[in-house]
Amino acid sequence: MGDERRSVGAARRLRRELRAAPLRLLAAIGAATGLAGRADRAIAAASDGCLFEHVAEVMSCDAAIVPGAYVFPDGTPSDMLADRLVAGLALLRAGAVTRVLVSGGPEEAAAMAAWLERRGVVRPALVVDPAGLRTWATMVRAAQLGVRRAVICTQRFHLPRSLFLAQAAGIAAVGLVADARCYGGEAANGRREAVARMRAWIDVRWARP
Repeated sequence: MGDERRSVGAARRLRRELRAAPLRLLAAIGAATGLAGRADRAIAAASDGCLFEHVAEVMSCDAAIVPGAYVFPDGTPSDMLADRLVAGLALLRAGAVTRVLVSGGPEEAAAMAAWLERRGVVRPALVVDPAGLRTWATMVRAAQLGVRRAVICTQRFHLPRSLFLAQAAGIAAVGLVADARCYGGEAANGRREAVARMRAWIDVRWARP
């Protein structure tokens, strides 16, 4: 039994290492070319002074934007996504925003909408975008839907990039930190975020006229 458990544990570690290998390679390329540094500086500048810990600190805005995250097969939001929704709902109930825009893939958007509807949030206070497949798409589509001033509700590691992309899409955005617990996977999130920041910087550069 002990040998079997060690074997299963080793297999899991190997899978994690294999998944992380491409991210490490891309991060190394970004560091070598200077792309990672340029992306980090631009994203840090966009989020400077724009992150808030409490609802009472946030100025009134058009909308709270809740980006999608993992949803379980039964439609239950993951802990990370649930905490983003809690933050958006708190802003709405406090009168800091007049609507909550949930944006992600079709399953994510449907699960987020259902979560808010069960708590009494309905149209027009609820706006559902099922085509926010990436953070950049979420922000571009929010601007197309008429959002001009927004509070982005997501985890701390994700907020600077979200604010950078929102501002690039023409939205005056601030962020509400949605961390309400320890989620685990910080190292993996950090690797993904390092690569996502470089992609965000490229997306914005390519989008400019």
